[in-house]
Amino acid sequence: MRQRLKDRLFPPGIDEYRAEFSRENARALRFLLIAGLVFSAIIFVFQYMINMEFSVVLRSLEYLLFFMIATGICVSNRNEVFAHGTRSLYLWSSLTFAYSLFLMAGNDPTYPSFLYLFFVLTLPLFIRDALGHILILTGSASVAFLIVGALTRPVAAFRVDVFHLIICIAVSTFLAYRNLHERLSYMLSSATAETEAEHDPLTGIYNRRGGEELIRNYVANGVPGAFMMIDIDDFKYVNDNYGHARGDEVLKRMAACLQAAFRESDVVMRMGGDEFIVYAINMADINHVENKLRDLIRSVHMVITDEEKHEFITVSIGCIINLGSYPNYEALSSAADKLLYSVKGSGKDSFLCSDMDYAGG
Repeated sequence: MRQRLKDRLFPPGIDEYRAEFSRENARALRFLLIAGLVFSAIIFVFQYMINMEFSVVLRSLEYLLFFMIATGICVSNRNEVFAHGTRSLYLWSSLTFAYSLFLMAGNDPTYPSFLYLFFVLTLPLFIRDALGHILILTGSASVAFLIVGALTRPVAAFRVDVFHLIICIAVSTFLAYRNLHERLSYMLSSATAETEAEHDPLTGIYNRRGGEELIRNYVANGVPGAFMMIDIDDFKYVNDNYGHARGDEVLKRMAACLQAAFRESDVVMRMGGDEFIVYAINMADINHVENKLRDLIRSVHMVITDEEKHEFITVSIGCIINLGSYPNYEALSSAADKLLYSVKGSGKDSFLCSDMDYAGG
């Protein structure tokens, strides 16, 4: 029971989305400032034009000045404010609660405390964060609200405020909880869909779409690495003689060999069919790369297709070491494909590796 309550107040998966929530909170703060500034300006102009009492116009002017000052501070420090959106929104919300309490203390003691209750009801709905943190904010402000009310208001009015406060906190907590979990569910499903779209369903490694995009970014940003084009030799023979189920198993085992041979930071992808590509980032020493390829070929030989005939799979590899001279993915792919073609023509089950700079063409 205690763990369930803790998970509801502080969902364990929320830490993965801190950066995204911070950006959303920054946008929420910007919206609240603009909306408050526009609304208070309209109210002030309206009350001034119809010649309402000076005290009423002065109060609307206070609202306008509060939002003008808050907006000015945020604009002048916008880089810092929006870099820490969650912290900025909490700070502004705290100041807003304090400001509403200040206004409440100066109001007619018998007049309902609608402004503070309005903020309690609405502000939590704009905050993207764990429900526990939101409750700490509203709970702390509400304690101050009760203290100010008990000191400045008649008992009857204070009781009405307490009743309204309980209702507002209950409603805002429910809505904030629902909004948070709906947002988390959406972000989780979006992340899952994106992962599925970028990974090969059979082998679990990157597919062409996901892998190519990563490699293109690395090459465009001048990140050196070893680009390897790997082709399973005579894969059609495996499918024709042992069936597609065995062929699928070979592809899975091949992907496992590549994942074991390279780091998590390296890009390992299946281009389609029996062709794989690896971009081992910052792997630029040709001797080290060639040793890596020899180890890979030995591990691939452990994938047995027929134990009785002692048949195992082999691979042909064309490898280009990019020291930063290759302009794009296509240039790397074309150069590696030429080396792969030479290996295929020379008997397969081997590799060719080059660290020559890009020659153009």
